[in-house]
Amino acid sequence: MTAPVTSSPGTEDDPALSVSIDFATATVVLSGELDRDGAHHLVDALGNLLTTGHPRWTVDSAAVTWCDVGGLRALAAAHALAVAHGRELYLHRSSRYVDRLVALSGLDQLVSGVPGHGRRPARSARPDGAVALVETHVGGPA
Repeated sequence: MTAPVTSSPGTEDDPALSVSIDFATATVVLSGELDRDGAHHLVDALGNLLTTGHPRWTVDSAAVTWCDVGGLRALAAAHALAVAHGRELYLHRSSRYVDRLVALSGLDQLVSGVPGHGRRPARSARPDGAVALVETHVGGPA
């Protein structure tokens, strides 16, 4: 079942962010501008996936035409939400706008900030092109 959600009707000067949720595959598909005005819809959509038993959530941002720091914050919040609930977040078919900000910001190399654990999330590429944000443990107990 797919549930489309749109952040605003959008105009030529102010394009909307379209968010579709596929509960059967735990996939959120984004289209349009992932900016501070509509980025919260990504986190809201992933929050809806908490009702499913899927261990992995997928975000497809191939149709994102713009991503600013608000979008980047939403991706970081999405990752934190997934980790907090024992899920994995996969970025699948990322647009160049999302890829560039994720790489420049270091989101793909997050430091968890847990003292003494040496935890460091890392990117793990899969053969189908998806990128998993997974946590690795470097030294010390997990």
